[in-house]
Amino acid sequence: MNFSEALKLMKMGSKVSRELWRGHLHCVYRVGDLFVSVCSNGTELIKTEFATTDILAKDWFLVT
Repeated sequence: MNFSEALKLMKMGSKVSRELWRGHLHCVYRVGDLFVSVCSNGTELIKTEFATTDILAKDWFLVT
């Protein structure tokens, strides 16, 4: 899926990820206007934006 579809899912409370991140970053979810990235070791990082490469990517998927 593309970033627009991933963002819609995050707005509904879902967690998403990218194929490119496998093994490095588990998922991203939304808290208010912030995005929280969960690393594979469990560390959570707060983001305010995404890199252009993430926004243009089409390898997003829903984390269940």
